[in-house]
Amino acid sequence: MRAVILLGLLASAAFATTQTVLQTSAADGRIHTRIEGIDIPSITAAPFTARVVVTWNQPLIGGGTVSRTYYTVVARDSHGRVRRETRDFVPADSNAEPPLLSFAVTDPVAGSRITCEQGAMNCTVVDFRVALTVDEATAGSATGQTKGFTRQSLGQQTMDALPVAGTRETTIANSGTGGNSRVLVRSRDLWYSPDLKMYLSVIRNDPQMGQVTLTVTDLVLGEPDPSLFGVPPGYRVVDARSNQTASQ
Repeated sequence: MRAVILLGLLASAAFATTQTVLQTSAADGRIHTRIEGIDIPSITAAPFTARVVVTWNQPLIGGGTVSRTYYTVVARDSHGRVRRETRDFVPADSNAEPPLLSFAVTDPVAGSRITCEQGAMNCTVVDFRVALTVDEATAGSATGQTKGFTRQSLGQQTMDALPVAGTRETTIANSGTGGNSRVLVRSRDLWYSPDLKMYLSVIRNDPQMGQVTLTVTDLVLGEPDPSLFGVPPGYRVVDARSNQTASQ
């Protein structure tokens, strides 16, 4: 089952999103699942390199779980360029390397986003506009409650030597509101870094999808390797902004 990571900031988004599990059905009834990961805003003067480890514990009917995992390498330089990867799931108890499917680089200076498919060795360049970044208010650091929704502060702690603020958001759907026969309780634990203007951890619990955990690990502050933001030799590059094709 393929996991598709959100490979850039959506220009239409009012702010960066957090992890979501979505499912779509193919024509023959097969279900394809994607996980949209932690967004990395294209801000300047906050460079780093890290991994984002994703673990999905999916419940089975009758009990038990199916556990899958993968990681992606992420980086941001001082100019706000961001590199992200897409990798496929492997079993959580496996030592196998999660297969690299694609990678993308967003460049706010050039106003472009390039996405490269590993298998086809093709890259496509499109226009890119910087979205607003997540701030503490957006991240849900304030405590509050509305009908069917609560937001609770989890306090402060340190992750990878950086201070983070925690918030738990809980959504309750009464039986019958969406075809559900019983009350559904979903929650998200969000740990936000003011220094990097992004989440360092997201834990989502859902009675239908199970638990999905995204954790930033191996965080190294400072300028990443410049080669992370380039196109490797042998890739064919299509510039969709001007409908011109170039080869590299």
